[in-house]
Amino acid sequence: MQNIVKLGVLSLIISVLLVGCGNSSSNNKSSSHGQNSNNTIAYYGDKENNIIVVVDVDNMKLLDSVATGHKKTYATEEIKTFQNKHTVNKKMYVDNRGSNNIDIFDPSTNSIVKTIKLDFYPRSIDVEKETGLVAVSGVDKPMTAIIDSSTDSVIATVGENIVTYPTTTGHSYLSSGTLASGHPHWLNANHFVLIDRQHRKIVTYKIVKNSDGSWRTSKVNELLTPSPVHNLIPPEVHGQHGRKGKHGSKDEYLSTIFYATAEGAKDIYPSVLKLEFEEGKGLRLLEELQIKKDGIAVNLMGVHHLNFLKNQKTIYVGSDEGTLFIVDYTQTPMKITKTVQAGKGAGHTDEMKHNNLAVVINHKDSFITLMNTKTDEKIADIKVSNIDEVGTVQTQSHPQYHFSKDGRYFYLFLTEEGALVKVDLIDKKVVQRLEIGGKLAMGTFVGH
Repeated sequence: MQNIVKLGVLSLIISVLLVGCGNSSSNNKSSSHGQNSNNTIAYYGDKENNIIVVVDVDNMKLLDSVATGHKKTYATEEIKTFQNKHTVNKKMYVDNRGSNNIDIFDPSTNSIVKTIKLDFYPRSIDVEKETGLVAVSGVDKPMTAIIDSSTDSVIATVGENIVTYPTTTGHSYLSSGTLASGHPHWLNANHFVLIDRQHRKIVTYKIVKNSDGSWRTSKVNELLTPSPVHNLIPPEVHGQHGRKGKHGSKDEYLSTIFYATAEGAKDIYPSVLKLEFEEGKGLRLLEELQIKKDGIAVNLMGVHHLNFLKNQKTIYVGSDEGTLFIVDYTQTPMKITKTVQAGKGAGHTDEMKHNNLAVVINHKDSFITLMNTKTDEKIADIKVSNIDEVGTVQTQSHPQYHFSKDGRYFYLFLTEEGALVKVDLIDKKVVQRLEIGGKLAMGTFVGH
């Protein structure tokens, strides 16, 4: 009887939190695609069959499957710039992680219109919205290519043209543990980073356009890191902008704050890195917080991603063995304030915009974890997967994810099972499942 009362209270709490929610998904965008402008459409890579699947999320219906003809078709990512006024669905880049190709995908016709050849296998992209330049990092080599999205042509390539995959000195059991590079990132309109995971360093480059229209790059500096780095997080996410001062007659920021995920390595704890970027000097390390807990051996741990909450105070840090660390990053030094038991492969967190709910993705487990972000308390674990191989295979996909407009439902792809599930956050169960097939890795939800 006592358990029934507790469950009832939990459901009531979620119901209250969801009342009055508007469009709560951070992944929702106004749509101009040709599918159905009133619906949310998902574009996901099937890394087993090397196709892009197109799904009507609202109706849980597979609309199309588009073969790339390349190996390990992993993700479909939108190209949105100020130059095209953020026109949604104008085109997408497809990362084929097992071949030297990025495909240009036209979502209005669901077709590949061009292929860009690279010197390496592409991992992922980062779009500089002001210039329209796109940085692409390497899966097999510590390299970054810069693509001009207006012409879909490579204008620069930096890094070492040597294969370090799969010898990366990190944890092989993490999703990015055997990749040569971390995710690419623009520091500003003309500076970008190459994250070299094998040599545990972040290299800052500057790119400028010559008078003849050609481009040139120059190395600014190298920053050594305690373990291989996964990605950088910019100030628009975490809210800390850097040091202020006078530049000429104006008060402005003289530096920019970034955070980074250091995933850990053999006998080295994972950590949260606080970095500062300054023009002409590059990146430097301000602070490191090791992610560790008594009773958990260092070589069981590994951090995939840092998730900054909208309160711009808290980071949710999931460890591969299943612990969720709550970090207050507004203190100096940063501090772990609490730990919560999540699931195997705890990694990404997707937070609703208009209430205090977040979903922790347990990439190697059968359930997601629902959190109250106001109290940092776990509300429930919700079973989403039917797989038995917990802890070994990727059960739950990488971003993006999607909340329904009323905030009641959460949608995510299941990688190993090749399915899309609709999760009722009030009743805490899967209410609909779309069987698609293949291994659905990563992609984009596009809606309004």
